[in-house]
This record gives sequence, structure tokens and C-alpha cells, in this order.
Amino acid sequence: MRSSEVQKKRKIYIDFLKIIAIYMVLFNHTHEDGFLLFTIARTSKLYMLYMFNAVLIKIAVPLFFMASGALLLGKEESYRDLLVKRFLKYVIVLTAGSAVVYLYTCLRLEPQEMSIGQFLKKLYTTNMITAYWYLYVYLAYILMLPLLRKMAKNMTDADYKWMFLMFGIMQSLSIIDFLLFKGAAGHNGFFSFFITVNYVFYPLAGYYIDQKPEKVFTRKKCLVLVAASITSIIVSCLMTQYKCTMFDEWAEGICDTFFETFIFLPAFTVFYCIKMWFINIEPSNKACRVIAVLGGTTFGIYLIEQICRLETRQIFIWLRPYIHTLPACWIWILLACMFGAVITLILKQIPVVKKFI
Repeated sequence: MRSSEVQKKRKIYIDFLKIIAIYMVLFNHTHEDGFLLFTIARTSKLYMLYMFNAVLIKIAVPLFFMASGALLLGKEESYRDLLVKRFLKYVIVLTAGSAVVYLYTCLRLEPQEMSIGQFLKKLYTTNMITAYWYLYVYLAYILMLPLLRKMAKNMTDADYKWMFLMFGIMQSLSIIDFLLFKGAAGHNGFFSFFITVNYVFYPLAGYYIDQKPEKVFTRKKCLVLVAASITSIIVSCLMTQYKCTMFDEWAEGICDTFFETFIFLPAFTVFYCIKMWFINIEPSNKACRVIAVLGGTTFGIYLIEQICRLETRQIFIWLRPYIHTLPACWIWILLACMFGAVITLILKQIPVVKKFI
């Protein structure tokens, strides 16, 4: 089978996007070691680079939702299959993953007495770890798939462009609000669009880009998107600087207010340009197989990302005295991802486990 045929059958570019996204997910949880480095390095000449990096990293979740939309919104399946093969599967994954994290926390991170009642209450009411919020959102997304599929398949090109415009307008309001009221007030919350929900907008956007014919993917459009993305990130950085300086507060809950304001532009750009790249380069069958294998480990890495990060952090501590903090963090997270990939590949050898990760 030719590599182009393999790509169309597997959508290798989606696997590549997932590899990029999982790296960013782990990096997003490095706090002052990398993600929030700019908050403790405000006198550094690289301060704006650190902040730019922090904003860019936020494309991780949009990329995952866009990849899911490209893969799932074009499918047809019964409500029974949706509930049994998808929803129930992820309920089991959420429960099992949370159990592993709970055991890890009780036995290693914060030694404490284990309680089934406490575990079940936390599983139902909150996240076992911060990263698992995505699984709860994904469960809602699965249940909405029948409706999203009808939207995706019946919307015209003009409808999609209108959706992008309305989303951009709604995202812009957070900046307008702050410039007008300095955080003391905002626009009336009843003025809202359902498309601003991540699991609605990004899957539809991913499906839209994936369905476009190859002739639409040009270098000129890619360069325009890159320019728009860089501009959008700079705007987010300037707003972050403005707000944090005004309040003299650099905690994560304050400084990340505008990180995701225009992050849809960089997310679109990466999605579009990666697909264009794969259309043009046509990687070999061997490269496609490697990308497919690594792409297939991303969900497993996500489930144990906390363990992967914490158990490899010593690498960052060793490297930091010899190279800059940010490169040390990049290398640490790369090795953490590799560690998670190896564990996932081992677990995939277990037939029952393979079905879920």
C-alpha cells in the first residue's frame, strides 16, 4: 500500500497532531518550571518569549477536540453503540484512571488512609487530578455526538464561516470588557453563544478543515494564518502584562485570563499547516507506521501524565544548572512523554487493557 493510501486510511496527520498536543498537555502542567516561568522571570530578557510559549501551549486541548471532530463527526452509529462502545468505555477509563491516580496519591504523593467512599465521592463531584477535567467534558461530548454530526454534515461553507466569526466576536468581548471596566464588570452573561463550548466549536472546526479538498491547502494561506496567529498571541501577552501589572498579581488564576482568548487562531493554523505539510511531503510507509504507533499512545500518556511528569522531574533538576530553564523543561517533558509511551505500549499488550487505551 502506498504511503498516500495509508495516510488517507489512517489520517496520519491526525496522529501527528495528537503527538504535538500530548506534549503540550504535559508542558501545561509544569507550573513555574516551564509553563509559568515568565511569572518568576519578569526581569529576564527572555520574559516575553516565556509568556509567548505559555500562550502557545494552550492549543493542546483545542487540537485534541479538533482531531476528534475530524475522526468522529463523519461517522454513523446507533444510539446503542454510542452508549455502549463510547460512553460506557470512557466511564470505565475515567474510573480506572482515577483509581490509579488515587492509589498513587495515597501511597506515594500524600500518604493517607484509603477510602472507597471518599474515592467515589471525589470521582463524582470533582477531578482526581486537574488533567481529568477533559474526560468529564469528553463524556458530555460523546453524548452530544448525534446532534453535532447533524450540524457538521448539514452546515454550508457560509455557516462555518459565520460560526468562526461569531466565536471570534465572543472571544473578543473578554478583552473589551477588561479595557472598559478593568475587571470590575463584564458584558451581560445572558448574551452568549452555545458554540463557545469547547466540545462544540473545536470538533466542528476540525471536521470542517479535514473535509476541505487538498487544493485548498496552500502555502500562502498557511503564511497568512501564521501571521494572524503570532499577532493573536502577542495581543494575549500584552493583555496579560497589562492586567498582571495593574493588579501586581502573577498567580496562575490571574495571569492566564487572556491565554485562550484568541487561541483558536494558532490551533487552526497548526491543524491547517500540518495537514498541508502531510499532503505535500507524503511520508514513507515506515514513517507513517511510527507516527501511527506514537499517536496511538497519546491517550495512555494522558491518563498517567501526572505520574510520568513527577517520576521524571529529577531530569529537569539535573539539567537546569547546565542549560537554560526552559530548554531543560522541554527535554524533561519530552522524556516524560517517552516514558509514558513505553508504559502505554506495554499495557497495550494486555488484550483487555488494549481496548480502552
